[in-house]
Amino acid sequence: MIPQKIVLVGTGNVASHLAGALGRKLTAIVGRDTGKACMLAQKNGIPFSGDTSVIRDIKPDMLILSIADNALPSVAAGIGQLPGTPLVVHTSGTIAKEVLDTISPRTGVLYPLQTFSKDVYVDMHSVPFFTEAASPGDLAAIDSLARTISGTVHHADAASRQLLHIAGVFSSNFVNILLEIVGDILGQGNYPLSTVRPLVEATVAKAFEAGPHNAQTGPARRGDKSVIDKHIAALPHDKGQIYRLLSEYIINSHKVSLK
Repeated sequence: MIPQKIVLVGTGNVASHLAGALGRKLTAIVGRDTGKACMLAQKNGIPFSGDTSVIRDIKPDMLILSIADNALPSVAAGIGQLPGTPLVVHTSGTIAKEVLDTISPRTGVLYPLQTFSKDVYVDMHSVPFFTEAASPGDLAAIDSLARTISGTVHHADAASRQLLHIAGVFSSNFVNILLEIVGDILGQGNYPLSTVRPLVEATVAKAFEAGPHNAQTGPARRGDKSVIDKHIAALPHDKGQIYRLLSEYIINSHKVSLK
């Protein structure tokens, strides 16, 4: 059963998308930045506050803390033990649910595996959510809420979420920095980043269709040492080191002999 009174704490990227997805299911939004809390609440037609002390007066059935990982311990301690032992969850992929013990003995996790920016649309129904709780009843409640947002809900304990988060860093953050490097290289010839968009899209599609190992091509996959060395020599030292490291990984992964 979905909890009746749900309070969301946070106004950042993840919180903004959660608020949009949950809408009127939320009883209130609370954020330390009153202006941001006001804007987010008005956008979704619900009350707001800049003071976490109101949570005690609301007496929520569920409290969702969607804030930066490094702020979770201090914010949880500041809220303090709430009456009525509400179910308290966070949205982090790296923090154990026990960080919330200072608020309630009933704790859990509602973790969306996605990259979020406030003004960039995300189809929340396609975002996989990973949940955890100490009791089957609380887990069922978190799952029920997650299924109102997404069509994909799985369970994941702290160790599993760490693996998911690492995979997310490789899938998103590292891809972004590689594309930034690509943009720098293309810029030297006055070409825009969009030049490689068809290539990137075809690469991702093929990787998911055939598997990334089978989809691999290029000089490292062929063991073409001459081309690899030429490319590295043409790059600044820091980018050349990245090129070398990735090429060596491909060579080792495919057990290629250099020619």
